[in-house]
Amino acid sequence: MKNLLIILFFSISILSSAQTKKDIFNQDVPLVFFGADFSQVQFTKAEKFNNKPEILRFFVDCNNLLKSDGYQKLLRKKLKRNEIQSDFSYVTKTNGLIEWQNVYSDNIDYNLSDEVIENMIKKLNIDQELFKNHIGLVFCEENYSKTKTLGTVAAVFFSTNDLKPILIKHYSIKPNGYGFLNYWGIINLQAINYLKKLYKELK
Repeated sequence: MKNLLIILFFSISILSSAQTKKDIFNQDVPLVFFGADFSQVQFTKAEKFNNKPEILRFFVDCNNLLKSDGYQKLLRKKLKRNEIQSDFSYVTKTNGLIEWQNVYSDNIDYNLSDEVIENMIKKLNIDQELFKNHIGLVFCEENYSKTKTLGTVAAVFFSTNDLKPILIKHYSIKPNGYGFLNYWGIINLQAINYLKKLYKELK
């Protein structure tokens, strides 16, 4: 009987800490933003991009924008939260391992499967003890296409306990602006704006 009670208590504990889609807007469940992961991104078509080695700097600049007070305030507003933690150290490490020669492709229909995204989350190697019982959010960058004039990104909410995605939303956004950073950087800005639509979807 004692063993049965222990098993029941353990099961209830697991269930009580299991994050769901609705917890994305639940302020009692802490949320941490991990930034933009470019480890699987493709820029298409390859021939349309100049100064190819400089793309690595773009990854850094994009995450610096996401770290800025303005972007952080916007994220809190769209997710209806008073506080969102952030830790970009994991994507910084992951993005730092990218070789620029591997991010260009002629596959203009390239996108990320759920399996690839789940593997990206695991490879971030986040501190699961530090962020126990949190919801994680990471932008998995997909396809920045000059041919289609579209940028695609997957906004991925996941459980920090088991690193399983809770919700994956793919956004296709038309780039706009002067200069490479502003032109493509707007993709993540618009993705944040679109997050507010999740509130009605998840009610």
